Amino acid sequence: MSFDLVIRGARVVDGSGLPAYIADVGIRGERIGRIGRITEPAQQEIDGTGLVLAPGFIDVHTHYDVQLDWDPTASPASWHGVTTVLVGNCGFTLTPAKPEDVDWLAGMLSRVEGMSRAALGEGLRFSGGGFADYWGRFDGNLGVNVGSYVGHSAVRRYVMGDDASEREATPEEIEAMQELVRQAMKEGAIGFSTSQVDLHVGEDGREVPSNHASADEIVALCAVLAEFDHGAIEIISRSFTAGYDAADRELIRRMHEVSGRPIELGPITPNADTPEGWSKTLEFVEEARKEGIRLHPQFMTNRAGFHLNLGDTFAFDDLLAWRETLCLDGEARLAALRDPAVRDRLRVEWDSPEPGAIAIDWAQLVVESAPKHPEWIGRSLAELHAERGGHVMDVFLDVCLEEALDVWWTLPTNEEAAAFMTHITKEAITHPLVMSGSSDGGAHLATFVGADYTTRLISEWVPSLLSLEEAVYRLTGMPATVHGLRDRGFVREGAFADLVLFDPDKLDAGESYLLRDFPADSARYVVDAEGYAAIIVNGELTMDHGKYTGATSGQVIRGA
Repeated sequence: MSFDLVIRGARVVDGSGLPAYIADVGIRGERIGRIGRITEPAQQEIDGTGLVLAPGFIDVHTHYDVQLDWDPTASPASWHGVTTVLVGNCGFTLTPAKPEDVDWLAGMLSRVEGMSRAALGEGLRFSGGGFADYWGRFDGNLGVNVGSYVGHSAVRRYVMGDDASEREATPEEIEAMQELVRQAMKEGAIGFSTSQVDLHVGEDGREVPSNHASADEIVALCAVLAEFDHGAIEIISRSFTAGYDAADRELIRRMHEVSGRPIELGPITPNADTPEGWSKTLEFVEEARKEGIRLHPQFMTNRAGFHLNLGDTFAFDDLLAWRETLCLDGEARLAALRDPAVRDRLRVEWDSPEPGAIAIDWAQLVVESAPKHPEWIGRSLAELHAERGGHVMDVFLDVCLEEALDVWWTLPTNEEAAAFMTHITKEAITHPLVMSGSSDGGAHLATFVGADYTTRLISEWVPSLLSLEEAVYRLTGMPATVHGLRDRGFVREGAFADLVLFDPDKLDAGESYLLRDFPADSARYVVDAEGYAAIIVNGELTMDHGKYTGATSGQVIRGA
């Protein structure tokens, strides 16, 4: 029997963590047909000599739900070896949705996840419905595989309407929400997601619906997963950066008790108020392991960086006056930022931020893009302040307003903070229960880009901290196992042919840069990749030396 595609003589790293070996890999249709020595000809052949062939990488924490409407490849994840993206994290999905709530949910995504409202308005093509309605639109139209959670905030909004952002649910409302989760799981959701982070504020200035849920409500919704033979849970807890307080630890234990499912936690990251929170997280994970509870936070190997644009940012949401002002629409926002009385309120919070607010030395911000004033590019806020005088916040706002908020800032790397993050990353990478992830792909487009984590794990941490086989396992076999993705994450006969062929000596990620390629001419930060020779999704070549072939062999993964 002939093969559709054969990769010959590659060094196979199969995703299991076992040592690599040299083999030919033959593909028939969408699956791997043979691994070994293949003498038969094939319709298409790729010379893998000197290259590594691995399972396609799985990006576990993304928000590409909306972007897929206009970008079937979920870029830039697909540039970095990713063949499967998991979406609907943090409880933020656009389904289930009544038609009259779609725009509200889109506004929540825009605000919380840093997506351009204009891009959503022009590019989103969903008018309401359930899980099957949303994802059925993508069959035959994807360049990557996608699996989606059912999101708590959408479920809450569907049942409670505007009250979802105001109060706890009644027992009857919780039962109705359980039925929505149940229906989504029947229609193929890979699990249930939620979040309760104070920073998550909708377009209307109120905390998102899931933040108003009681612990009992969250536990009740997680209990639905016990009825199914698949499903994981994802949660971003209020105290995740602090290492999970007693209330959150109790909640997570209850979530596992009623569901029996693995639970994906937020990324391990430092917090200015609780710098040792990351170590407390690892301690909690270890405690849970001894109790038989499967908890999996994520480590961060992306460079991320920090960018800022007042037309689309959540960086000030911990400051209530700033949040109120930046949640205003268009001209109203511009007028408020010019108002001396409003500025007086903003200045108080600028000078004395509340505990827990993002700690930034604003004067060190550097202009990265200013279409009307290119002479500003590369200049810091401190330099502009020295020229103009007055309060540094007023200079910041004046500069932004002179560009109608279309000025983009970046914050130079703090070497001390970077060294601390490197220490945390080393500890997290070597912990067997911590997954590789935290890209937040498709979100915070004006603030950072994290899709380079896959490339950087291999190019920067192999072999100093991990073997190549261990690194590939963290990107493939481990997330596939945690999320129950059947026949994915491994190079083995009978598995789906999701594969990445790369040169480990040339693998590299570039620096982030601004790209204006989204609907409504909106901009986003991206990062390029080098060293990927071929990316194959369900047996078809989708990326050839970094160029998209136009193939739409990606699948909606239903029921994991």
